[in-house]
Amino acid sequence: MKNIYIGIDGGGTKTKAIITDENFKTIGTGLGGASNIRLSVTDAWSSIYCAINEALKGTGITLDDREYEFHSGMGLAGVSILKAKKEFLETPHPFRTLILESDAHIGCLAAHDGKDGAIISVGTGVIGYLIEKGKNYRVGGWGFPHADIGGGAWMGLEAAKLTFKAIDAAIEFSSLPSDIFKKFDGNLSDFVTWANAAKSSDFATLAPFVIDRAQKGDVLALKLIKASALEVDTMYNCLCKKVKNTSTQPKCAILGGLGKYIYPHIKKNKHIFMPDTSKTAELGAIYMLQQNLSLSFHQITKIN
Repeated sequence: MKNIYIGIDGGGTKTKAIITDENFKTIGTGLGGASNIRLSVTDAWSSIYCAINEALKGTGITLDDREYEFHSGMGLAGVSILKAKKEFLETPHPFRTLILESDAHIGCLAAHDGKDGAIISVGTGVIGYLIEKGKNYRVGGWGFPHADIGGGAWMGLEAAKLTFKAIDAAIEFSSLPSDIFKKFDGNLSDFVTWANAAKSSDFATLAPFVIDRAQKGDVLALKLIKASALEVDTMYNCLCKKVKNTSTQPKCAILGGLGKYIYPHIKKNKHIFMPDTSKTAELGAIYMLQQNLSLSFHQITKIN
C-alpha cells in the first residue's frame, strides 16, 4: 500500500492543500474556503475537503481509494480553543495519520525549512511564533476582536469605524472611507446591517482597501498600516524574551497575506526578513509529518 502525504494550511479566509507522494514529490495543490475551527468545525472540514479534492484532480486518486494510506498534517486557525480542537479531532475522517497544530506552527517550519526560527504572520489575525530546541512559544493570535491587533480583521474593523465617523462628519471623507462606503452603494442601512453581523473574515475583506489607499498616500490608511507595523515590532520584542540565550535574537520571517505590505514600515532589523514566497505554510505541514512520523527529511518544492 502506497502512502500519500497531505499538508493543510487553514486560516480565517482560505485553506490551502499540498499533496505529495511517498517520495515527497508534489502531485497537486488546491484551495478551499475558511477553516478557523474556533468559528465552525463543520465549515473547516468542508473547506479542507474542498482543497484536498481540488488538489487530487487529475491524479486519478480519491480519498476513498484503498490502494493508498493518507497521512495529513494540518495547521489550522483556532486550535488554541481546546473544545474546538477536540471536536475537530473527533470528527470521522479518512486519514491514517492526522497531526493537528496551529497555522503558525506550520508557517514557522516552512519559513525555516523545517528548522528552528520565528515568524510573525499578518493575515486575518496576527500571531508571533517561535520554535527553539523542540519547544514552541507563541505571542498573540488570541482571536478577534479582543486581540489580533494589526491583522486584516482589525484593519477592516478600524476602516469601518473611520467610515462611520466620516458619515457622521466627525472626520473628512478621504479616499479610504469614501471607497468603503461606495462598496455598499452609499446605502447606510446596508452598511450598518453588514457591520453589525460581520465576522472576522468579513471585516478582513476591507483590508485590501486599506492597503491600496495607503499605497496611494491616503493619510488614514497609512496610519492603520503603521499601527500594524508597530504591533509587529512589539511582537518581535516579545518573542526575543522567550529565547533562552538572551544574547541571541532569533531570525524572524514575516508571513501572511498582509505581511509584504506591512514589512516596509517595520523598524529595520537584520533579524527580520521576508522569506522566499515559495515557502508557503502548507509545506510546513509536510515537514511536521516528517518529524512526527520519524521519516527522513526531504525538502519539498511547491509546484507552480
